[in-house]
Amino acid sequence: MSSNKVGLSEVRMATKSERISEVLRGLRQGTPEIIGATLVSSEGFIVASVLPNEVDEDVIGGMAASLLGVGERIAADLLGSQMEQTYVRAPKGYIIVNACGPEAMLVLLVTREAKLGLIFLELKRTVAEMARLL
Repeated sequence: MSSNKVGLSEVRMATKSERISEVLRGLRQGTPEIIGATLVSSEGFIVASVLPNEVDEDVIGGMAASLLGVGERIAADLLGSQMEQTYVRAPKGYIIVNACGPEAMLVLLVTREAKLGLIFLELKRTVAEMARLL
């Protein structure tokens, strides 16, 4: 008599962090101009990331939280609304910080050659997917 029961080792439910990491990996692999992606809590803690080895997760988390705080303050004080996105342009590329719900932000490291319209389109899709996972 065979059993229909499946052992826990045979079926493994992906954790929230693993699903988020999978989305980030797909974003990075599908868009070569995105050289790094990370989901950061509003306090600056890394939830999940796919970053180049030379990028320190803790540094990017802290800086993203600071940038988010400044962006939120500017949006609230000068525009009377919530911040959705801010980015920094540098000679080597862009750092894009996009709100991902009230408690997190998606941070992308993007090459200078990237077409920002396409990057923003992918970002919008990814933020919607992250919102479902969070």
